[in-house]
Amino acid sequence: MQHFPFCPNPACVWHTQAPTTAWAHAKGSYHTKAFGRVQRYQCPRCHTTFSSQTFHLSYYLKHPIPLDPLLSRFLNGESLRAISRALSLSLCLISNRLERLSRQAIGLHSRILAHTRLSDDICIDGFVAFEGSQFFPSDIPIALTAHSQFVIDLSHASHRRAGTMTPAQKMKALRLYRYTALEHGALERAFREPLLTALRLAPPRPDHPFVLITDENPHYPRVLSSLPQWHNQTPQHRLVHWTVWSKLPRTVSNPLFASNYIDREIRKDLAHYHRETTCFPRNVAAAMLRLSLYLFTHNYLKPFRIAHPSPFSSHAHAAHIPLSWISSFAHELTCGTRLFVSHLSLSPSMHRTWMKAWKTPGKHHPDSIPRFAVA
Repeated sequence: MQHFPFCPNPACVWHTQAPTTAWAHAKGSYHTKAFGRVQRYQCPRCHTTFSSQTFHLSYYLKHPIPLDPLLSRFLNGESLRAISRALSLSLCLISNRLERLSRQAIGLHSRILAHTRLSDDICIDGFVAFEGSQFFPSDIPIALTAHSQFVIDLSHASHRRAGTMTPAQKMKALRLYRYTALEHGALERAFREPLLTALRLAPPRPDHPFVLITDENPHYPRVLSSLPQWHNQTPQHRLVHWTVWSKLPRTVSNPLFASNYIDREIRKDLAHYHRETTCFPRNVAAAMLRLSLYLFTHNYLKPFRIAHPSPFSSHAHAAHIPLSWISSFAHELTCGTRLFVSHLSLSPSMHRTWMKAWKTPGKHHPDSIPRFAVA
């Protein structure tokens, strides 16, 4: 018998807590071109069979490839097609591997947040992009700490195009909006989700209130005024909303420096968010998965400061997350065991990203998701 942490069957009682001793019984084997001989096992409690590959990141793969070179090229600003050409791999294979890495990153980040409390001020600002068409711009509110630039959570909202349009563009917009239903109140919902995650991780304390730093977006005060935490404030548990003029210089002295910084880093590092580029995301669910992967590497792999020496090795370290956690979880991104969503405590937006539940405007069919990803 070989020891496994739990039974992979979500309906089994041993899925949440299995015996500490070796409990899986060997039950035959099979041969694959990718991995050779693979041993199968059976759970004695629910009689579900599984293999030694079930807990690996390479589970259900027919063509395993090294993930580190793929991740490095993605983080260095190469588009998916450029990575496909450079590695002589299909575009579908590249997308699939990045999707697996993204879910692994979301799961690892949620495990760290489950055991973390923050004491920093919080910045939230919307990262503006578009998916599929410029007639459907998107607002991606990102919550992060003001001084350590540690990203906490993010969400997404699609809305109609604003600003000046030519007569031809107005006609096209009317035609598109007639057949495309957009979520009502999406901007408020997208701001509320990362805000509630930040409130959970950095609740107001008697010695320090919860300080939220945003620009002068009119949606933000409406969302704040609807929260019970806002109405039930006491002298020991206060919430402070600090609004900053968006035209201020984007320097380190700007209170919204953290949001401006992450905006610049995303534009610089991800090919499909470059300014004035023909490379743009076509699918909201896939774009949110890849953005979550990038923000994980920003938190745990990217140096906190490069030009000026710092005692902190990463943004997570600057947020007072133990170095042992950071090194362990960074290793698990490409070399760890596969994470199961049933064992994670995900925020609503993280869960929506994991399940590819973000809707692309104009797309009428839901995105497909493999069965093993929902276990």
